[in-house]
Amino acid sequence: MAPVLVWLILFLCLMISLVKYTLALILKWSVPAATVKKDYSFQPTVSVLMPCFNEGKTVYETIESISKSNYPNDRFEVIAQDDCSVDDSYEWMLKAQRDFSNIQVRVGRNSANSGKARTVCNALQHSVAELMISIDSDCIFHPDAIRELAACFSEPKIGSVGGRVGVRNPNDNAITAIQTFIYYAAFQLYKVPENWTRSVGCISGSLFAIRRELLLEIEPKIRSRHWFGIPVNQGEDRFLTHQTLLRGYGTYINNDALCWTTVPSTLPELFKQQLRWKRSIIRDLFYTLRTLPQHVWTLHPNTVLTLVLTPLGALLGLLVVLTMLSGNPMELAGPGPLIGYLAIAAILGWVIRKYSVRETVNNPLAFGAYLAWSVVSSLFLTTLALCTLDSRDWGTRTKEQNREQEASHGDASAASR
Repeated sequence: MAPVLVWLILFLCLMISLVKYTLALILKWSVPAATVKKDYSFQPTVSVLMPCFNEGKTVYETIESISKSNYPNDRFEVIAQDDCSVDDSYEWMLKAQRDFSNIQVRVGRNSANSGKARTVCNALQHSVAELMISIDSDCIFHPDAIRELAACFSEPKIGSVGGRVGVRNPNDNAITAIQTFIYYAAFQLYKVPENWTRSVGCISGSLFAIRRELLLEIEPKIRSRHWFGIPVNQGEDRFLTHQTLLRGYGTYINNDALCWTTVPSTLPELFKQQLRWKRSIIRDLFYTLRTLPQHVWTLHPNTVLTLVLTPLGALLGLLVVLTMLSGNPMELAGPGPLIGYLAIAAILGWVIRKYSVRETVNNPLAFGAYLAWSVVSSLFLTTLALCTLDSRDWGTRTKEQNREQEASHGDASAASR
């Protein structure tokens, strides 16, 4: 009976995804209300909050891309906050402050390693702007990103707006090619029904805009987050999105606000990133269940679907492990699913080549490798995430650098002084 139940849940999750993607296509092409009415004459003051930990020269490149923004220079600033990096990230921040004098760049440093969420809060303390844009310090931003995000806030009930995150290194190998497909489909299709109801369940922390007064209201909750007394720093983007919705504001993804991030190119890096994401999803599920009456009365039903059913789909991995211990878990990776993935890859590969700004995957059949990763993710990552919900590190960034990194960073640091 248990295996039958697992397959029934798998089928239900598949149907939910198919319905959501189909609805996304219909809304994207035929329902104008699925998109926000943007007012480009609306130009609030903006603070770009950039938390950083062990990013090296990448932080310089990030600030450089922001300095080229098509937004009035006297209307925005960059507040770069270093979380006690052990490499030369802080020196690269100071160099960016000197080199990009066309905009205001403020550089600060935490007194102790505090994690990304609290580093964002520390950067917030130095800002008085009307709009906060929290970003990742390893992204390159399109010149229109700030302008596009700000234009969405002309709708008074919009509380938080995100941008579309693309992949800077799509052709490093099959692992990065896989993620290019996933990122593109997630932003261009999967989130469209959520946009329609202004109830996006998670805005990516790579490019997250929020009203100042709303972030100030949520800040104490960010600082006090914990898991049975252990401080939690991960998943601040999902938590912020959730808190925005609970306060009656809408959330939205503007796919015209673009940034590109460097995705993991090795399995260990991908493992760490996905584990961090699954922890965030599971914590958010428990929080949703604990406050479910508030969700039912406050939020749109689509939000409940996003916040409850989607994480439940992730927890399915635990059921799969429990029911297949005596069987062959690789039965999930038969020829049928592989052919399906390859067909989807061919379609998505064509779409990305035709419509994407800069992400072009040279070998779309690489998406077939996602099948193997799906088995690993479903069978092991969810279970491991459940057992490590008290983790509070940065996930893909370690607190100690190897000697080769220190040597290469030392050369760059000397050049920046």
